[in-house]
Amino acid sequence: MGSPITFSGFNNIDFGTVLNAIMQQERQPIATIEAKQKTLQAQNSAFATLATKLAALKTAAADLSSSDNTAKVSATSSDATAVGISTGSASVTGRYDVVVSELAHAQVMQSETAYTSLDAIVATSGVISLARLNDPPIEIPITGGMTLKGLADAINRSSNSPVNASVVQVSPGQYRLVLTGRSTGVANGFTVSMPTALGGGEGLAFKDTDGNGTSGDSAADNIQPAGDAQFSVNQVPITSSSNQISDVVPGVTLTLRKKGPDSVALDVAKDTTALTTQVQSFATAVNDLVSFINSQASSVTDGKTGIGGDPLVRSLRSSLRALVMGAQAGSGSFGRLAEVGIAFDSTGKITVEQQRLTKALETSSADVAALFADRFAAVDDLMSDYTRSGGLVSDVRKRIDTQVKSLGDRIENMEGQLEIRRAALQQEFIAADRAMSQLNSQSSSLSQLGGQYRLF
Repeated sequence: MGSPITFSGFNNIDFGTVLNAIMQQERQPIATIEAKQKTLQAQNSAFATLATKLAALKTAAADLSSSDNTAKVSATSSDATAVGISTGSASVTGRYDVVVSELAHAQVMQSETAYTSLDAIVATSGVISLARLNDPPIEIPITGGMTLKGLADAINRSSNSPVNASVVQVSPGQYRLVLTGRSTGVANGFTVSMPTALGGGEGLAFKDTDGNGTSGDSAADNIQPAGDAQFSVNQVPITSSSNQISDVVPGVTLTLRKKGPDSVALDVAKDTTALTTQVQSFATAVNDLVSFINSQASSVTDGKTGIGGDPLVRSLRSSLRALVMGAQAGSGSFGRLAEVGIAFDSTGKITVEQQRLTKALETSSADVAALFADRFAAVDDLMSDYTRSGGLVSDVRKRIDTQVKSLGDRIENMEGQLEIRRAALQQEFIAADRAMSQLNSQSSSLSQLGGQYRLF
């Protein structure tokens, strides 16, 4: 603004105050534009908040439109240490009493030959044949000086081998080769033979009770023979080659862990917890959006900045309400969300009647899933129209950004013109002040001269 300018000859008037008053008056058009710009910026911020709330609603609707939780069940075991249970989407609800008489076992066989170290040479030639019952044999050729550890590794490297091999120290300095079936059950039993006799090294022998040249085909040949699981479900006897059974109770996998005479109770029931959480998330997202729109409308009513009266917001609200209240396009036991307990209340917010939703799921979870897929997919699509790049909200914000920038350019231009105007006025006032000072000086000189003449 520069240093104060005073009319020294006119009662020391502060000429800077006069200049500032003029500038303030001439700046009124700029202040008006700044206020409009501030309003637009506030509206843009409100639309950004709206976009965030719409994105949350879109996520909640998308989760429900493709949710598997309508058919979700939970399962409990009265003794999980004996029988474990897990469920899938196709599980059939009910109570199942299980008694485990025998667990499935893998066949286990150990070598009769003992070795003093892992590096002991088993053989330098020959072939070991490993055969799963009723399957072609897998042959392990012996080449070079194959050690005990090397033989175990060669067996384990064979992807088609019916056994896993390990070396066990049965006593200090005494090692044996142990073969264990890769799968449990009688059908996964195996035999060992040597179609080409082993040559060189310490050799390898397994128990052959019947002396037929094949080990493992007699129970006495094995440390543990292959065995099937034997159990009952609701008193129906069942045999399985595995301790994990998924083909007895639809959609349920049983894991047999311990045999015993006592019955283990397994309960499979509808589980609405996950779905209820998703529905509540949707209700929360809708209600949060409604509250925001209401607050924006109140701001407009109170004369404050808001977007409650914007056509886009009014259209959004009515469209959302129509979709939530509308009928699904397909067929089924339930035509509207209100029929399963999801509806608007008198305040325009979503309420969830849990008992009604639970009853609907018990009546037909498939029909609830169909209803959700239709209605919530429609809500998801509506939200996409507003939130996607280049969508309705994005277009509005882009338009507001353009207006804000245009007003900013106008303000900058007008501020520049105002500065030029101020500088010109300041120069004029400085010149006027200087002229007045000169007149005051001349007036003083004339007064002195007049005094001198009065002496005569």
